[in-house]
Amino acid sequence: MTEPFQIKLFEEDAGEVSPPERGLYLGTSGWSYADWEGTVYEPGTPPAARLSAYVKSFSTVEIDSTFYGTPKRSTVARWRELAPRGFLFAAKFPREITHEKNLVGCKTEAEAFVRTIDGLGDKLGPLLLQLPPDFSSEGSGVLDRFLKDLPGGFRYAVEVRHRSWFDAGLEETLREHGAALTLVDYPGMPRLDEATAPFSYIRWLGNRREFPHGHTGRKRTGPTTSASGATSSTASSGGPGGLRLRQQPLPEPLALDGAAVSRA
Repeated sequence: MTEPFQIKLFEEDAGEVSPPERGLYLGTSGWSYADWEGTVYEPGTPPAARLSAYVKSFSTVEIDSTFYGTPKRSTVARWRELAPRGFLFAAKFPREITHEKNLVGCKTEAEAFVRTIDGLGDKLGPLLLQLPPDFSSEGSGVLDRFLKDLPGGFRYAVEVRHRSWFDAGLEETLREHGAALTLVDYPGMPRLDEATAPFSYIRWLGNRREFPHGHTGRKRTGPTTSASGATSSTASSGGPGGLRLRQQPLPEPLALDGAAVSRA
């Protein structure tokens, strides 16, 4: 097992990471995994202490648990308390909204989720609207109305997983609402580098058929996605043990490999 390490993207004080208006934030989806012991956490670290250990090594995290339901306000407050100043939490919209109601008739639920997660305050990053694989561009009007009804003043990212969206004016819809097109390496999907918002949201998922569930540390080479106008950097290896950021001068667009990044 390798020792835990601190990824330093910018000059920073001890116990802090750079504020969200500066550059790249790099992290993982979720922070509580038993097989990270010895890499991200010390062996024997209890689940309740894993977030405290995680924030020592990463500057952002995508909260996966919100997909299963809106958390309690007390839970959100606890997350905020445990993270250092400048750390950013991204969060998935609950599946009740995206997968069960397919964005229809769920304005109340969406507002409740956003207002609850807003308890993170200045540690709140993008909110991810991950559409199900069968949600095609026939629902473009539904998506447009849903984005229009969302509370203002937040950063929203939209991930589509049906090929029909890429010939349906998706970029224009997202740009109209200031929402980011989530850039992914989803198998079978084309990759776009359209900037539709003042920030980028990038997810490296990999192909689950290539490795056992939960083990995404396999080294991958070559650019997996790109974002126009972003700071030039590269990363290699997808798991927490192998995650390294090495800054290199690259021509635009930004080439990134192997881990999740949000750019504020």
